Amino acid sequence: MLTYLSATLTYLRTRLGGERVREAGVTAVEYALMVAIIALLLVGGFYALFNAVQSKYTDVGNCVATEPAPEDCSPGGAPPATP
Repeated sequence: MLTYLSATLTYLRTRLGGERVREAGVTAVEYALMVAIIALLLVGGFYALFNAVQSKYTDVGNCVATEPAPEDCSPGGAPPATP
């Protein structure tokens, strides 16, 4: 009887230990997916930020390059008010 109980406990430990390993693998996959999604969001955010900053620098460069400053080159971006 003791041998049967020992064999049953060994079998249960083996089965439950295998589940724990499989769950760790699933958790690793979930973390990898989260890291990939976060990385994609960061790349998209930096791309949008780069385009916005590049556009502003281009606008400022165009305003500086023209000899008489055009009306749309005022500091606020709006044409100056005429009295």
